[in-house]
Amino acid sequence: MKKLLLILTLLFSSSFALDLDTKIGQMILVGFNGDDVNSSEFQKVLDKSKNGEITGVILFKKNIKSKDDLIKMNEELIKNSPIIPLISIDNEGGYVQRYDFIKHKSAKDVAELSTKEARKEYLIMANLLKELKINLNFAPCVDLEINKNSIISTKGRSYGENPNIVTKYSKIFIEEHNKKGIITSIKHFPGHGSVEGDTHLGFVDATRTFKGQELKPYINLKNYDKLNMVMVSHIFNANLDKKYPASLSKKTIKEFLIDEIGFDGVIISDDYDMGAIRKNYSLREIVVNSINAGVNILMFSNNIEIDDDDISTKIKKIIKEELLLGNIKIQDIDNSYNKIMKLKNNLK
Repeated sequence: MKKLLLILTLLFSSSFALDLDTKIGQMILVGFNGDDVNSSEFQKVLDKSKNGEITGVILFKKNIKSKDDLIKMNEELIKNSPIIPLISIDNEGGYVQRYDFIKHKSAKDVAELSTKEARKEYLIMANLLKELKINLNFAPCVDLEINKNSIISTKGRSYGENPNIVTKYSKIFIEEHNKKGIITSIKHFPGHGSVEGDTHLGFVDATRTFKGQELKPYINLKNYDKLNMVMVSHIFNANLDKKYPASLSKKTIKEFLIDEIGFDGVIISDDYDMGAIRKNYSLREIVVNSINAGVNILMFSNNIEIDDDDISTKIKKIIKEELLLGNIKIQDIDNSYNKIMKLKNNLK
């Protein structure tokens, strides 16, 4: 009872509440509609960034009307946010890129280049992202091309089946982005290359197909730089957790990725709006399980079946309620905030 009273006192004291709001906001990344600074949808997300309700945004093709409009939106976010915002994009090259200003090679095609040529390719990409005021790229994809029928293989998203080759080209990608002050995110932990199915659409099980070698790029890259994060997938893998998919799994994230592999940087979820999660779990279940699992930034794209302008407000409310109930620990909020701020400080 005394512990509950202490938590209540802290939560409702003005200084602590403000601090808690800031910390929670840094854990939420969202997508939005709108493709110029005057659109009402952009103004809504700008207000959330101004108020510290989100850590940043993810951009999709729907947000990119022109290079100039994109730059103006990003500049407004940077100028008006109390903490430097993460302005992110999925830009692997090939099948996965969101703008048409230039066509980048896929990972499959880059793996056929010399290291010198690959470096040139990724320097061009990093220079453009820097010009666009984008500071986080959800790439490189370090999934191994094990199953030729997987969406990783059929879309040319892998550097190959050999984890050493994947590591080599991923390092080049990361290095060229880091030179421009752009965060990278290796994905999709613990591995998406051995299984058929698409987590955008629904449940995908890698239990029988998973190979231990899929973890090697994460081991090789775990301490590679200060501007790298890991994206955790929604793949279910009973070898790691018999109950939850990776992005909601304490066994997969805290006990394996953090404790066993030794990754101590920022961990972001793949988009929680994907069918694999939204069709099987409530928003409250997603929030509670992901934070308890060790996810530091929760991503909701508003780009698939759900489009919710108030998603960040709902998440913040859930976190505060579950803190009171003892189902989320304040230490996990503090830990996430500290990791995120350390990462953002390296952007300056």
